Amino acid sequence: MDTPSLPFTTRVLAPRGELHATGQAADFTTLLPASHRTKRDHIIVPQLESDFLTRELAVDRLNNVQDWLWVCGRPMPPRPLHHQVLISRDITITENPELHLVWSKNRIFLKPIPPYLLDPDFWAAHIVRDRKLADCARGFLFSYTALLSYESDFRMAREKGLLPSGVTWEAWKGLAGEILQHHCYASVNPRYWYGELRLSRLNTIYRLRKGFVLRGYSKVAAHTVYVDLLRDNFAALAAILGYVVIVLTAMQVGLGVERLQADEAFQNASYGFTVFSIIAPLVAGAGIVVAVLAMFVSNWAVTKNYEGKRFREMGVEPFWRDRPGKDAATPSSAKGSLMNSDEREV
Repeated sequence: MDTPSLPFTTRVLAPRGELHATGQAADFTTLLPASHRTKRDHIIVPQLESDFLTRELAVDRLNNVQDWLWVCGRPMPPRPLHHQVLISRDITITENPELHLVWSKNRIFLKPIPPYLLDPDFWAAHIVRDRKLADCARGFLFSYTALLSYESDFRMAREKGLLPSGVTWEAWKGLAGEILQHHCYASVNPRYWYGELRLSRLNTIYRLRKGFVLRGYSKVAAHTVYVDLLRDNFAALAAILGYVVIVLTAMQVGLGVERLQADEAFQNASYGFTVFSIIAPLVAGAGIVVAVLAMFVSNWAVTKNYEGKRFREMGVEPFWRDRPGKDAATPSSAKGSLMNSDEREV
């Protein structure tokens, strides 16, 4: 398989200074973040030899439901930033590529352009050799050519921090033109065949297709406290009960009409709906409580399991748990830390 070519050669970033001597690799550390979270939640200095770029660019979770993305959005480029604001969507920053261009209610999540993606030398050294990364990176940059169509979009992007500092409108126009000139949908990740994706439908697909019943695709738009979850669900139940009350009132009036009093079908319907209106709210209320309780138990179990696994990886022990032969108040490592702290104060 041929190695993909560079999507652009235009340089829009300020010079990074003199490169190392001939034959040595260029120093790209100034283009990387200050820290990087690994899959196991360790915070490390970004290393290009690790899974850093995969975590920064890959959209595997969306590719896993690629055949259902038509439910979440249309196969067209995203609309410009000014249009997002026009339809009352707030621009919300995310560094997660799998939330890029996903929207929920009045928010759309956008990943800022990393500085290294605007450096052709970085592309040549670390991206084009990996076809999967190259396809994701090409699709990501292509999405920004659609988001930043007008100078008004560019100004908004600068204000929101979506672009690296130092990029000018003239430079962006040149870069976007070169990207579009070499653009081909077959050379970008299939996720970027689609633009904006609705989060609520992604959650539904992940619940039905992947079995993530309680978590869905992402919980960024979910309730943060259980009280709010209960309140909103019971508010919806109350709205439904309002309609039930209207129907019961109408039936009560109908029972007073001589013509309907002799109608056996209406009598049976009134009887059935009356029983239903008594039982259904109790069942629905119990169902809401059970669902929230199941969510609480699931989250509690996942949190406790993660805590134990995380402590083992960190090499520490939960000193607050009583264990025979050990001081339950403070671990030896913590005591040493406190002693060193006291010595430093002296």
